[in-house]
Amino acid sequence: MAHGPAMTRNAAPVPTRPVLMDTPAFDATEFAELSEAIGDDGVLEMVAIFETETRHRLLRLVSGDQDVATQLREMHTLKGAAGTVAAPRLSALGEMFERAARRGIAVDPDQIGPIASALEAYLTEMRAWNKRRGASA
Repeated sequence: MAHGPAMTRNAAPVPTRPVLMDTPAFDATEFAELSEAIGDDGVLEMVAIFETETRHRLLRLVSGDQDVATQLREMHTLKGAAGTVAAPRLSALGEMFERAARRGIAVDPDQIGPIASALEAYLTEMRAWNKRRGASA
């Protein structure tokens, strides 16, 4: 007896436009709190790991060879990791795709673009914020 999301790939687009329009890519207040808690070097190391892991995750998703259960884990991980590094748009996209996967709807490789764009927007805004405050990113 199988539990969890369906293992088939039901193709249905997941609407991402409201998240992209309404959710900031970078939360400076949250990021400042994280920097204060673990230090600038610690938070920048965390962001570097997050960037590497997220880029690898995107490559796996674009390959299109993951079942829905694997995509569910990928999106759950993205949601949590993005929340940790103050990337609310990425976290919201991860949550949106995670919910779809729970309904058995797989992420179509063509839908990865908004996640990649949100990652780039986050990194750009985070680095600009760090530069303004004098930290190296």
